[in-house]
Amino acid sequence: MAPSGWRHRRRAWVLPLLVLAVVGGGAAAVWATGGAALPTALPAALAQAVRPSLGDANAPVVIVEYADFQCPFCGAFAREVQPQIEAAYVKTGKVRFEWRDFAWMGDESLAAANAARCAADQGAFWSYHDRLYAARVAPNSGTFSRERLLADAQALRLDTSSFTACLDGQNHRTEVAADTAEATRLGMTGTPTFLINGQRIVGAQPFDVFATTIEQALGAVGTP
Repeated sequence: MAPSGWRHRRRAWVLPLLVLAVVGGGAAAVWATGGAALPTALPAALAQAVRPSLGDANAPVVIVEYADFQCPFCGAFAREVQPQIEAAYVKTGKVRFEWRDFAWMGDESLAAANAARCAADQGAFWSYHDRLYAARVAPNSGTFSRERLLADAQALRLDTSSFTACLDGQNHRTEVAADTAEATRLGMTGTPTFLINGQRIVGAQPFDVFATTIEQALGAVGTP
């Protein structure tokens, strides 16, 4: 029997209500602080440019993670499992790891997602991602305040002026909203959720679960 801690980490934070509005027959994400409907999808070229990723662009296996920075199970995955995947598969050229925002848990989720994209503008998405997930937050408790998000940027020695303008201007709300709407269109109801060459895994599963699925995907494409 798995230890009780793993049972806890293998769950996904389940979505009780969607931060979406139905517009013209489709789901359109709504930015909580502004209320304006935003695009549900990004042009392919823009999506490729703005979505954070790790690894070889031509890797035979692609893992896509849909996550919320306030989700405790996403944090458990980021701290405990993702580093193992990176060491075993990303750094060896077998896996490309891609991030998608599924920012559904409230205003602080949206603010943190935008802030991480602002860090990405300066080549620091993953470092900023790690700092956010190190916080182990209680959702919407004030942890991801403007002051905290700025402090993390300063700790990473980012250009504070540019970062602040990006943060306050919510410069990446379109990308965050489009990713969130995409997750909902795909029928995702909890975070984290992963697609590994299209095969879905839900929750912060142990590394062995990911390794088995990755190995199966590698075998399917003829890569040892």
